[in-house]
Amino acid sequence: MEVSNFEIYSASAGSGKTYSLAKEYLKLLLANNSPLKFRQILAITFTNKAVGEMKARILDNLYAFGAPKDPENQSTLFKEICHDLLMSPEELQQQAKLVLKRILHNYSFFEISTIDKFNHKIIKTFARDLQLSQSFEVELDTEILLEEAVGRLLERAGNDQELTEVLLAFSLEKIDEDKSWNISYDLVEIGKLLFQENHSSSIEALQSKSLHDFKEIQQKITSQLKSIEASVIEEAQKILVEMDNQGFAPSDFPRQTLPNHFKKIVAGEFKTKTLYNNKLEQNLLEGKILKATDKRDASHLASLVLEAFLLIKKKLYRRSYLKNIYGNIVPLTVLNEIAKEIKNIENEKDIIPISSLNSLLSKEIKDQPVPFIYERMGEKYRHYFIDEFQDTSQMQWENLIPLIGNALESENERKELGSLFIVGDVKQAIYRWRGGKVEQFLDLLNRKSHPFVVRPTIKTLDTNWRSYSEIIQFNNDFFTKIGPFLKPEDHKTLFLEGCNQKPNNRIGGYIQLSFLDKEIINKEEAYCHQVLEIINEVSSKKYAYSDICILVRDNKKGMLLANFLSQKQIPIVSSDSLLLGNNETVIFLISILKVLENTNDKESIYTILSFLAKDDGEKHDFIASYINNIEELLAKGYDFHLQNQKGRSVLAILENTIIHFNLNTNAAAYLNFLMDEALTVEKKDSAGIYSFLKHWELKKGILSIAAPDNVNAVKIMTIHKAKGLEFPIVIFPFANSIIDDKRKKKKSWVPDTPSEPDLGLDEFLINTNSEMLEYNDSAAAAYADEVVKTELDAINILYVALTRAEKGLYIISETGKPITTLANANSYSDLFQYFLLEKGLQENDQGVYTFGDLDENRTPLTIKADEQQYIQYITRDKKDKDFTISSRSSGLWDDEKRDAIEMGNLIHFALSHIRTADNVPKVLEELELLGRIPKDASQYVKEKVLSVVNHPQLIQYFSSGYEILNEQEILTVNGASLRPDRIVIFDNEAIIIDYKTGKPSPSHKEQIMQYATVLKEMGYKIKHSIIIYIDQKINLIFL
Repeated sequence: MEVSNFEIYSASAGSGKTYSLAKEYLKLLLANNSPLKFRQILAITFTNKAVGEMKARILDNLYAFGAPKDPENQSTLFKEICHDLLMSPEELQQQAKLVLKRILHNYSFFEISTIDKFNHKIIKTFARDLQLSQSFEVELDTEILLEEAVGRLLERAGNDQELTEVLLAFSLEKIDEDKSWNISYDLVEIGKLLFQENHSSSIEALQSKSLHDFKEIQQKITSQLKSIEASVIEEAQKILVEMDNQGFAPSDFPRQTLPNHFKKIVAGEFKTKTLYNNKLEQNLLEGKILKATDKRDASHLASLVLEAFLLIKKKLYRRSYLKNIYGNIVPLTVLNEIAKEIKNIENEKDIIPISSLNSLLSKEIKDQPVPFIYERMGEKYRHYFIDEFQDTSQMQWENLIPLIGNALESENERKELGSLFIVGDVKQAIYRWRGGKVEQFLDLLNRKSHPFVVRPTIKTLDTNWRSYSEIIQFNNDFFTKIGPFLKPEDHKTLFLEGCNQKPNNRIGGYIQLSFLDKEIINKEEAYCHQVLEIINEVSSKKYAYSDICILVRDNKKGMLLANFLSQKQIPIVSSDSLLLGNNETVIFLISILKVLENTNDKESIYTILSFLAKDDGEKHDFIASYINNIEELLAKGYDFHLQNQKGRSVLAILENTIIHFNLNTNAAAYLNFLMDEALTVEKKDSAGIYSFLKHWELKKGILSIAAPDNVNAVKIMTIHKAKGLEFPIVIFPFANSIIDDKRKKKKSWVPDTPSEPDLGLDEFLINTNSEMLEYNDSAAAAYADEVVKTELDAINILYVALTRAEKGLYIISETGKPITTLANANSYSDLFQYFLLEKGLQENDQGVYTFGDLDENRTPLTIKADEQQYIQYITRDKKDKDFTISSRSSGLWDDEKRDAIEMGNLIHFALSHIRTADNVPKVLEELELLGRIPKDASQYVKEKVLSVVNHPQLIQYFSSGYEILNEQEILTVNGASLRPDRIVIFDNEAIIIDYKTGKPSPSHKEQIMQYATVLKEMGYKIKHSIIIYIDQKINLIFL
């Protein structure tokens, strides 16, 4: 059978997906036809960590393949590639060495990337067309951006009358509903829709609507509500009168339920949840309205009552629908205003939210001719690899289709077609909330979607290489048994047919499924104690703490476990423990900055004194002694003078504090991250203490270091973060999640009903709830679709959790109501109980069920003493002077040549820090404060620098419209290192600038021409090569 150039691998958990991906990538690289083929390959995955791991895997394999080794001792992968490429071991070995060398010498063309990074690359290329600055940055933290936008919006209240009225009305509505009048939370929540792809098309339709338009919509809704309420009251009154006219008293009806129903409506009780939560409708449909003992003919009344009942019900559900719309209309009203504020912030800070990359690409670039896109990018991809396809969003896929289609359906000069290799697993699609659209992968697998002329070859990886046999068998059994819980046939098939993995040669493994008694009062504490018991049991079998991972659904549960286990002296690594904001050394440094900003900040002073107190017994006295005299303590006790820190950059203050207080010990990772963050903020905003502290307050809850690999500690992480990982022992507590949790607030877009009076919008945002089934057909369909997706999300999350374990899996759930059919299941606990029922396992007194056996660990962890140590934070010794460029008073200079060279070096050094003309004053001030430029030379340096950046022939190359690379090292194919002073890039064109002192020399031209040659080899077009001679006058030579 002929192999297609479009392959799809359906890869269940542990089935060797990464191995297969690497194998196919390496086969492309090592095929004899071109050692530079890697320049035509684009591999896309979804996290930076996955990118790093994939690059390392490819390079490590190339190195191993090329190393001198007996062919018999080569890896299985080496032998498989030899077989597939029909190459001898010697040929493959030589080709691997050659390809590795080419990659290392052209590393920037080794394109394994996240989808966002690739999108960023394209948008950067088209920046001018999109009217974007070449220096724009991608903002990863959209929540901070959103909070700032909402803050600005609220600041406009009082000045913008129309906006003020809307916000005031919203506050009053919240007060009427016994909620807080503070609307900022609600505005932030509704504003999140602006960054979610699932809502983008609906929100786009609102952009033409003004505050006045929305006010009119509110008025229409209010008018309809009044009309409905008056109408149902009238209808209900008619029925009550008719009952009386026909001689029926309230006591003639069972429990007087029927007349009371209409009396409630007449009294203005319109809540559908209470009015229709009974069997009235069923009884009316069956003609049962009177007591069973009453034999009078009430058929005529029954007919009238049923007709009125159904009419009123329809109208009251219409009222509920309108109330639902109205509850969302005010936040929706200001959504456009929030979007405007976000746009203002983007323009001011020269940023683009990461969530906007896909839509920007889709709107502005996707429909450009593919050859034109490639020409502008300066490179052309013929081979595409997409990992984790189930998490790809619709817009991401649609943006890639034209590029991939061009590769698949066209030949290169060798008459070769391009290729596409997709890997994914629908059962591990757990990122719908982030835009992932699993349906498009399902449609490809089921051959319902045909984006290309080429038809795919679909393969299933059916062997589990991760887990021991007992765990594989347990998961096969469990998910096959619960598969019918999912309603759509293709969702059922995923688990009925997709959970039949073959075991590898690792026999054994252990599963423990336990249930807490439902009568236990403090369940959280019970879960924690059971986790501790399991950890101790596993440790007794010589498993290291680092072999164990505890999986939780959310960070709240993770924090609970982390606190409990820490108190029990169990070493842990969790997202909470990795937060910068929870590290006492970082908190101390931030407190120093706060005191510098406000010397009366008693809370921060207390934090500083608590950190410095050496003896807990005398801590209170120590704090009391210095709470009002912190400056004296720091000056006399630590030679740290607060006044001396003022005027310095945040970076300089932090480093000086670290040196003075000797903080470069076991907090090194946290200090490095904090310093990096300070540098990033400083580069972006030239921020002082106030701005940095404002940034810190917004981000302290999310800034965290990476988990160290060499620490013997129990890991605690969310299931979402554990996806793609594996652990010898997995503990899954709190395994009782509700599948369709009605408490979770979700939103749905529902088209307006054509048969009802027009409200002014084509579709409306409403709160998702089961009442939608009664609103109208569109709402009912939207709700049913959401339920189906929610159920698949829940089962997929459970699948990811249960498939991380290699050798031991411990599940802790709790008993619930007896379950006999999947139709009644609505929690993980229900599913586990149903599974046991299907397996014929009777409930035992302990509520513990085991499968297999956990044998003793035969390869216990041994960590060397030096591996336990933390890397130190490197600083200059506090006695050392800052590095400065030598400069002496002009009165002492007696060598004019040396004068010129030394001053030229100073100017050269200053220019190496300049990106644009706008940041000259700030950069020079910073360099002078740090002692890099002597004060007696600063004015001269400033004049010369300004004469360069403002030179008529150079000024455009010091503007913000270009990508700037100052002293960027370039490795040539021969291994040589070049470092041009400045490269200015726009639209794949490069301007090379080199600064020189003294007389022009042929060697200067040779040097800059060498730079130009290398940049051409890298795919850039050279617009200008400019040598700038910095002497008494500025002289330019254009080459």
